[in-house]
Amino acid sequence: MLLLVLMLLSGAGFLHGSLELFPTEEQQRQVRWGYGAAFVGFAVLELLVAVWLWRERRVRRAFRR
Repeated sequence: MLLLVLMLLSGAGFLHGSLELFPTEEQQRQVRWGYGAAFVGFAVLELLVAVWLWRERRVRRAFRR
């Protein structure tokens, strides 16, 4: 759940851009790169957690049999 919130915040930051009143194009580009990298990082982390939980559930089912 926390990762989902972080992904949504980084996605919103990517779309909105810099929070400065009158940002330059370079500042906008840097902010978008940062938020984009954060979004990808959180998405990969979410995928890794999902795969780990799936494998754990699979192992527990096999152990019960």
